[in-house]
Amino acid sequence: MSIFGRTAGALSAVGAVALVAGGLALGAVAAPGSQVGPEGAPGAQAAAVDVAVPASGAQLVCPGAPVLPSGDAAATPARGAAAAGAAAAASVASGTTGLVLGGGPGALSGRPLLQHSGGTGGTDGSDTPQAAAGAQLGDVQRVAVDGAAASTGAATGLSAGPVDGHAPLLAGATASVTTAGDLRGLSAPACVRPAEQTWLVGGGTGAGRSTRLVLADVAQTPTTVDVTVLTAQGAQQPSALQGLSVGPGEQRSVLLEGALAGTGGGTGDGAAGAAGAAGAPLAVQVRSSAGPVAAWLVETVLHGLVPGGTDVVGPAAAPSTSLVVPGVATAGSQPAVLRLANPGADPVVARFAVVGTSGASVPSGTAPATAVPAQSVVDVPLASLPAGGVALSVQADGPVLAGVRTDSAPAPDGSRPGDLAWSAAVDPLAGATLVAVPPAAKTGRSGSVTTPDVRLVLSSEGASEVDVAVVGADGRTSGARRVELPASTTTAADVDDLARAAGAQGVPIALLLTPVAPVEGAKDAGKDGAGQVVAALTSRVPASGGDGGDLVSVAPVAGGAQVPAAVPVTITSP
Repeated sequence: MSIFGRTAGALSAVGAVALVAGGLALGAVAAPGSQVGPEGAPGAQAAAVDVAVPASGAQLVCPGAPVLPSGDAAATPARGAAAAGAAAAASVASGTTGLVLGGGPGALSGRPLLQHSGGTGGTDGSDTPQAAAGAQLGDVQRVAVDGAAASTGAATGLSAGPVDGHAPLLAGATASVTTAGDLRGLSAPACVRPAEQTWLVGGGTGAGRSTRLVLADVAQTPTTVDVTVLTAQGAQQPSALQGLSVGPGEQRSVLLEGALAGTGGGTGDGAAGAAGAAGAPLAVQVRSSAGPVAAWLVETVLHGLVPGGTDVVGPAAAPSTSLVVPGVATAGSQPAVLRLANPGADPVVARFAVVGTSGASVPSGTAPATAVPAQSVVDVPLASLPAGGVALSVQADGPVLAGVRTDSAPAPDGSRPGDLAWSAAVDPLAGATLVAVPPAAKTGRSGSVTTPDVRLVLSSEGASEVDVAVVGADGRTSGARRVELPASTTTAADVDDLARAAGAQGVPIALLLTPVAPVEGAKDAGKDGAGQVVAALTSRVPASGGDGGDLVSVAPVAGGAQVPAAVPVTITSP
């Protein structure tokens, strides 16, 4: 079991930052090490030189609160008049925060996005939201966006320019809490990085289930989006999901159950049928033709008139033969569900294991392997998961996508309210990563405040180490403490406990996670997964008065490769 142990020394506020690639044109460019002679003649070795990559800014989009479909609370059969009244009476508490490490004049700003006319609630484009500038707070710049806009479903765009000549280390998080009504639940996702292609693993359709795809463009130009949906019956590209236009500074949404064919029933035979409680399963591919867009799903569940939860489903790691889903925390009477999607043209067999505090194992009563048909989705119920945070490791003989859904409902028949949480597979941390802690959610501008309980969950398939520093309420970054992860283990800790152990002031606002590269020649240094750490923040709001299951949410920490500050280039004659 991992130990939050020895102090690793304070991290510089801007000393370890993510770097972004820029363009470069220097005549003919040869690959490093290629044989070229004088005047470009072959035969001689040309030396490569390091060419600096100009720093660029960064952008994120923070999802707004889940809202009912536009115009009619009875948009699904399960939403009758009584449910609509309960939803209308429930208040939504929301909060959004953006952070950038370091800072300077104009380094950070946040702006609510316009909601596309015909989308859900909020503005219709007649009002232009005002940008909020970041304010220096200790080692970070911070912007807290008015939660009133987020409560209507409006997303927030965060933009940060270069900091001290480097690309900014930018992070953001939101929190939305609804304690009653159709939308009862907690959503505390990390803010989304725009991309030209995004995979979303989660959501479902069928009786009492609604899944909404949300698209947001924070660029200066409009873009067009095409959507492919993988279902248990195969891939679909309905015309209603092709050529979706999204304007600059705008978001739009579409209900998937209204666009898809044949997904209103069960999930078929086998493992998918056994997981029918999750509805007809989906995995969604979003492709943009004119620049990156941010995309996420909003799933809402009702069991008759009893709310079953709501959650925001963020981006998943690209299809791969090896994936890890972090931050899986069981909370109710229903089993967790592993969702596997195969975007390829051939069937795939996937094996999976639970990575817990004492190693990896297959849950009792669960087959260790599952066949996933081509261009299809399969749900696998996971009974008897260990208590506390774990990860799911997936190995397949072809590229797959993966996510895990948990449910906090205290009764398996859906007779009492519950909540749901999705966690997607993510890439391992590739360098210093700033992680915003979900902020307190406020009702209106001066209403009650709800602060989720947040835990950090770290997992690794190989022996690994990661340095964890805490950014306190005063914006000061603590000295880092090194966490040791033996092979195939998971460790978890309350963020508040980490802050107290680090001597951070007040309620923590962020964590700084830095994976430690394995020492060459050290034990386990060359083994698969060594130094490969995945992370997630799990959030929970206890149910008030014991009325139903707790409100829960998971925010996987996006990893992935980082671009160096310079690239080796060999220049030859034209």
